[in-house]
Amino acid sequence: MAIEKNPLLERAKDMEEMLPYWDMTDTIVKGSKAIKAARETYLPKFPDEQTGDYNFRLQMAKFTNIYRDVLEGLSTKPFEEEITVIKGTEDIPSFVTDFVEDVDGFGSNITTFASLTFFNGINSAIDWIFVDHPSAEGTLNISVSEARKKNIKPFWTHVLGRNVYEVKTKMVGSKKEIYYFRLFEPSSDGVKANHIRVFELVNDVVTWTLYEEVKNAKKTEDQVKEISSGVLSVPVIPFVPFTTGRKDGNTFTFAPPMLDAADLQITLYQDESGLQHIKAMAGYPMLAANGMKPAMSADNKTPKKVSIGPMRVLYGIPDGNGGHGEWKFIEPNANSMEFLKKDIAATKQDLRELGRQPLTALSAQLTTVTTSIAAGKAKSAVTAWALGLKDSLQNALIITAMYVGSEYKTEVNIYTGFDNVTDDGSDLDALNTARDRGDLSQQTYWQEYKRRKVLSPEFNAEDEERRLFEEIPAEEDEDETLTQPEPDGDGATIG
Repeated sequence: MAIEKNPLLERAKDMEEMLPYWDMTDTIVKGSKAIKAARETYLPKFPDEQTGDYNFRLQMAKFTNIYRDVLEGLSTKPFEEEITVIKGTEDIPSFVTDFVEDVDGFGSNITTFASLTFFNGINSAIDWIFVDHPSAEGTLNISVSEARKKNIKPFWTHVLGRNVYEVKTKMVGSKKEIYYFRLFEPSSDGVKANHIRVFELVNDVVTWTLYEEVKNAKKTEDQVKEISSGVLSVPVIPFVPFTTGRKDGNTFTFAPPMLDAADLQITLYQDESGLQHIKAMAGYPMLAANGMKPAMSADNKTPKKVSIGPMRVLYGIPDGNGGHGEWKFIEPNANSMEFLKKDIAATKQDLRELGRQPLTALSAQLTTVTTSIAAGKAKSAVTAWALGLKDSLQNALIITAMYVGSEYKTEVNIYTGFDNVTDDGSDLDALNTARDRGDLSQQTYWQEYKRRKVLSPEFNAEDEERRLFEEIPAEEDEDETLTQPEPDGDGATIG
């Protein structure tokens, strides 16, 4: 009888409900090798299909990863410009300007770090930023001044939604607060033990306990062992969520925005694999022997194999009534393959539209109005996610400031200009009209053209003004009087 799993190793119910989706999207993003390794999960066997036949069909399977292409397109939009820190009424502290240039201890600035958070958040519906600190690994806390002397500072870590096993929240006044957080830390090499880290907040004090998973334990309670613990120097559990999915009540179950696109990607994989298999089978016509008994092998149980091809002759064996057999190739009808090809092309277009990626959608079959509506929805969704990311980054920076003994609330700016750019050029016409009427300054006019990628990123307004000034032709002085040259005493003309 199998022993029950230790509760610390079990996902909470709401996290467990998200696991099939995370498995599917993570597999898709990893690509062809990963999805084929999943075998029957995403490419089911035919009824009564033998393992050898299935393995051949799986080997021939085709996987065009449009989902990943769509995901990359959506996730890069807010990062056409770098994330910047906004200066308020007071100067930005030096620890903020230094930190945003290296947020993870590996030299990644806040833009680089946030881009992966945004990618994971769209793909998984939720991603987490862990504001960690070196002192969290020890049982003793050090002072802020001592930490500065030793160059010990906070750093951020990415935490995938699938690695968060349980989160408990409560309302404190008008604000929701995390008071329990259980994190799964998988082994980096698959050989070392996995870890479970638990954070608990009680009376503004955060304690943490690190457990190690014990394999082959015979008792439920022996499946984990405590290896260290400590107290954080901040009064909050330092995990900040970034979400794109629609949350189900107070749980951490989400309706992922990319669910339909991921499902359609699996359908495309199965359809393309089916067509590839049919092409392999149909590419080699079968030879049929009509009206003849097959020659048998030595065991008199199995027919002998017939060699065909150039420089060979096949004979039709006559029967006793003067008739004779014949050889004939059987070739499949190509209509079914043509149908599948058209169906796959339609699925690809549907997938791009579901992914709301107007830059890659084929619009030949769409009206301008339909394309514009589809594009508008996509941009609105990405903009909403970008603003949510801004809030998450700011909350993470607040916790970062707590670690260094500061109450400074950093505000960041994330590019959302892509939401105001239309695909039909009408925005450029509006800018030109506003400039002609004098409603826009030259500087603003250039900024808007640069933002829309009409002008290159290297365009500099000051340099352009200087060049325009240099092109102004020199004008003659209106008061200048032209006189005839006077001759000198010798009769020569002085000019």
